[in-house]
Amino acid sequence: MIGERIRLAREACRMTQSELASAAELSQAAISELEAGRLSDPAEATLDRIAKATSFPVSFFYHGPLPDFPEGRYRRLQRGSSKVDKQVRALSRQIVEVVERSETQLRLPPIALDPVRDANPLTGEAIEVLADRTRSAFGIGDRDPIPNISRAAERAGIIVVRLPNYALDHDGFSAWPDYGLDGRPLIAVVGGKSGDRDRFTVAHELGHLLLHTARAATDPKDAEREANRFAGALLVSRAAAKDAIRAPITLRVLMNVKARYGMSIAAIARRAYDLGLITRDQYGSLMRQLSARKWRHMEPIEVEPERPVLIGKILAALSGSGSTSERAERIGMQPFTYSALATV
Repeated sequence: MIGERIRLAREACRMTQSELASAAELSQAAISELEAGRLSDPAEATLDRIAKATSFPVSFFYHGPLPDFPEGRYRRLQRGSSKVDKQVRALSRQIVEVVERSETQLRLPPIALDPVRDANPLTGEAIEVLADRTRSAFGIGDRDPIPNISRAAERAGIIVVRLPNYALDHDGFSAWPDYGLDGRPLIAVVGGKSGDRDRFTVAHELGHLLLHTARAATDPKDAEREANRFAGALLVSRAAAKDAIRAPITLRVLMNVKARYGMSIAAIARRAYDLGLITRDQYGSLMRQLSARKWRHMEPIEVEPERPVLIGKILAALSGSGSTSERAERIGMQPFTYSALATV
């Protein structure tokens, strides 16, 4: 039990065993033995060193078994590092543990969405229908923008967190632990990105939760295409797109859609192509224009970043009063992670 917590703390810090050993002034072999559970009762001084090296409170290592946690799905570039994958998953797993602890003390929103169970390949039309049903569950009109998709997901019973770490090639992660056993789904957004990119990430990961939790055998490339189609359809419905994206379709038209719906110009262009509103050649032309203006990584029209609220309320209820360090210790969390998540 302590060993798996040492591993989580190490991975949450984006460390290898050798790096943790050096920081804690221990041998790599000792870290390996601890994580493998072959040293099940480490000396207090050893845990003190590991706690200091990782900024986790010593109490974290005595909280018992970690919750079971699926591999989950990542939104990231292919060049994204496995170290960051492990960090994002480790932090998400700890957050799930905290949320599970809170379920006995707080009344959290009921889960209002069900994943697709049909194992057959999904058509674009089926994904459009699912997105429309999801908008309806959120209480959003078929042509209306979603003002805050993070809060909409939270009201539907999903935990949404904005992680404090920054990674250029990573955008998000999602998992549904204990699906079918009253487990609660989680979406984690990796910090440091634009508001429109974060909104698409939340919608994309919501797509994975609904499309691939019960259809886990889906080919990874197909799963990404399906999640992208769902995200576009959720943020800009088919009815809204046909109203707003009219010929002649220029970057100016797409900028106006971005200003209203909070989705990137590039994603709106893809949305128009998916719906047959533009041809492949027109889509390629719009993307080349974005590149020529150097807008592929920094688009005009700023979309305000969203801040999840539910996780902050959970942490506040569980941690009590006192300094940030005192409250973080009661939770068993790194102070800077606690501070970032607890800010509402």
